[in-house]
Amino acid sequence: MLGWFIYLLLYIWLHTMRWLGWLRWRVEGSEHLPPREAGGLVVVMNHVHWVDIPVVATLLPFRYRLSWLAKAEIFRNPFARWFFQTMHVIPIKRGRRDANALGAAVQALRDGAVLLVFPEGTRSRSGVLTEGRGGAIRLAIQAGVPIVPVAIVGTEHGARGSLLRRPVHLRIGEPLLLQPNAKGSLPATSMDQLTDAMMGRIAALLPAERRGYYKGRIAQSEGGGESFARPDSSSWSK
Repeated sequence: MLGWFIYLLLYIWLHTMRWLGWLRWRVEGSEHLPPREAGGLVVVMNHVHWVDIPVVATLLPFRYRLSWLAKAEIFRNPFARWFFQTMHVIPIKRGRRDANALGAAVQALRDGAVLLVFPEGTRSRSGVLTEGRGGAIRLAIQAGVPIVPVAIVGTEHGARGSLLRRPVHLRIGEPLLLQPNAKGSLPATSMDQLTDAMMGRIAALLPAERRGYYKGRIAQSEGGGESFARPDSSSWSK
């Protein structure tokens, strides 16, 4: 309950800053979000700066309150540990498979959480998309939830950039629905294809010059040969 209240206060404060014109954060594609009553979902997004998290948390409707995975090191400070645990942040040990963290994430999704995952694994300080990893695919399959691709542009300027009224744009794409085999898993070849499909959807939402590793690659949805639509990049500057 305390975490919900803190989240609400931050949500109201940041929206007030938007209303006053200090934060030029905007979102499009909210209609692609699955109905909240349908259960949990994984939000996958390119990662540029720590500001990405408050931006997406603010621009998603409040009923899509976020949880996310964060490196275990930030939990060493007692106050930080209390705050992040209160905010439903799941600590994960980087550089190795953390079964406890993954199990906690799957359970949170089954319980209806909206879990933010950065599939690149680390920040791309240039804002250009790098090669993705398949962890989000595994989580979604095990929990039986959809993946929602999201792209963000403008946070490369950090918190100072937002306070100086530099625009930040969030774009939400259509969900990726996964169908595991009878054993509840996927072969390695399918995992690679689905990871490319997931990253392709993020890339398709970015301006062409930000697609990086996925620029020029043929992104296919769900292994069915359907090419991803390329949104009009000019809308980023509107």
